[in-house]
Amino acid sequence: MENMEKLDIATRNILGTSELKNSVSFREVNGLKITKVLTSSMRANIDNIMVGSGEVKFDGVLEYDLLVVLENGEITPLTTKENFSLTFENSEIEQGSVIDIQPTITELISSNFSPDEFVYNSSVSFEICAVNVSSDLSCAVVPENVFVKEGEVTFNALVANETYEGVVTFDIAKDSKVNKILFVRNNASIKSSLPSNDYFVVNGDIYTTIVFLTEDGTIKSIVKENSFSEEIEAKGVTKDSNIQASIGVHETVVNESEDGSRFNFEVPIVINANVFDTKTLTCVEDAYSTKYELTLTTVSYEQDSFMPTKLAEENILTNFALSEGLNTIDKILAVIPTNIRVVSQIVKDKEVLIDGIASINVIYYSEDDEGNNVLNSVDIDIPYSLSFNAPDVKSGDNVKVGISFGDLNVKSRHGRELEILAEVKINYNVSSREVSYITTEITLGEEKESQDYALEIYVAHANQTLWDIAKELNIGVADIMAQNKDLTLPLQEGEKIVVYRQVNN
Repeated sequence: MENMEKLDIATRNILGTSELKNSVSFREVNGLKITKVLTSSMRANIDNIMVGSGEVKFDGVLEYDLLVVLENGEITPLTTKENFSLTFENSEIEQGSVIDIQPTITELISSNFSPDEFVYNSSVSFEICAVNVSSDLSCAVVPENVFVKEGEVTFNALVANETYEGVVTFDIAKDSKVNKILFVRNNASIKSSLPSNDYFVVNGDIYTTIVFLTEDGTIKSIVKENSFSEEIEAKGVTKDSNIQASIGVHETVVNESEDGSRFNFEVPIVINANVFDTKTLTCVEDAYSTKYELTLTTVSYEQDSFMPTKLAEENILTNFALSEGLNTIDKILAVIPTNIRVVSQIVKDKEVLIDGIASINVIYYSEDDEGNNVLNSVDIDIPYSLSFNAPDVKSGDNVKVGISFGDLNVKSRHGRELEILAEVKINYNVSSREVSYITTEITLGEEKESQDYALEIYVAHANQTLWDIAKELNIGVADIMAQNKDLTLPLQEGEKIVVYRQVNN
C-alpha cells in the first residue's frame, strides 16, 4: 500500500477586527450652499486583498450618499468617495489563506459646526476571517510483509474560492408620479446556493429603496424587490459540494431610456463564495507484522464541517417617539433604511440569538403656524433583539451572520409617534469544529521471538473480529481462513479456531 496522498484539511477561524475612522465635510453643490441634509448613508467596498505571511493588506472605498437641500430650495443627491488602505496582522494568516473581510458601519454621526459646513464622522469595523488549508498530514506508508486493516479517513476540503461580479437591472416608468430620481439605497440577501458539476447557482433578492420627486415637486419613496439568479463557474464543484456565500452591493447607476419614458437601474453585486467538499482517503487503521514489532504513530487533527448558506427571515416591530425639539409629523414623505448591524450573538442548539441596531431615516412634512409645509427629516436608531431557528446548529458552532433590510413600513400616530415594522433578512454560515485521527507512520521495531508450538486452539470472545484474533495469534487472516474452512462470519462467542504452525527444528 503505497499511499502518500495528503489531506487538504480546511478550517475557518475568525481572526479579529480592524477599525477605521474617517471624517468628511460638505459645504456646497455646484456653487450653492447646503442648507439641510435630509438623509445620509455610507458603505464600505473592498477592492483588493493582499495576503502575506502573518498579515493581510486590503484597500477600498468609503462611499457617502446624501440627499441635501440647497440655498435655492433645490433638493439634490450628493455622493463622495474616500479611499482607504489597512493592514491587519495575525500569526494565523498564511501565504495561502483565503481571507474573508466583512465591513460593518458602526457609526455615522453628523455635526453642523457652522451654518455652511456639515461634518460626518464615521467608523467602520472589518471582521476578518481566514480559511486555512493544512496539507501537513498524509496516510502512513506500509512496509513490506506487514498486515494492515484499512479504513476511510474523512476530511473537509476547500475546492474553490470565487469572487463574482454581476449586475441586476430593472426599470420604472418616468411619469408625473416619478419625475426625478433623488436617492437610491440597496439591500441584498441570498436565498440559496445550488451546486452542480463545475458550477453553482446563487439565488437571492435585492430590495431597492428609491426616493424621487413627483412632477409637482413632492418627495416620495418606493421599494422595488427584484430577484436574481447568477450562474458561477468553478472547477471542481460537484453536486454534493457545500457553498458558503456572501453578497455586497455597490453604487447603483440610474439612466433615462433613450425615449425618456423610463428610468433604468443597474445594481452591481459582488458575490464571494467558498466551496467545500467532504473527501475520503483509504488509510491504515491498524497493522501488525508476524516478524517484527510495530509502532503506529496516530495523530489527532482539527477540521471544520461546513454547512451551505442559509436564510432566515424575521421582523422588527417597535414604536419611536419624537423628541421635544423635533417638529410634529403631519405627512410622511419617504422612509429610507440606512444601516443595520449585529452587535452580539449567542449560539444555542437549533437557535441563534442576535442583538443589534437598525437605523432608518424618515422625511416628512410639518405645518408651520401659517399652514405651510415645512420639510423635515429624522434619523432613528432602533435597538433590536431577535432569535431565529437554525435546525442544524449546535451550541459551540461557529456561526457567521449577515443581516440586511427587506421591506420597511412606517406609520405616524398622533404626529409624534412612529410605528415601525422592518422586515429583515438574515444570511448565516455555519462551521462545526471536530477532532479526527489518522495513522501517519508505521515503524518496524525488533524482530519477534519465534514460536515453538505447532498447534493452537483459540476460543473466540464476544464481539471479536477475525482481524483481532489474527493480530493476537500473530498469523495472517488468510491463513486462518485456509486452515478453518468451516468458520462462520461474523464470529460467534465460543467458536473454536485451530491454528497450525510449522516449527523449525
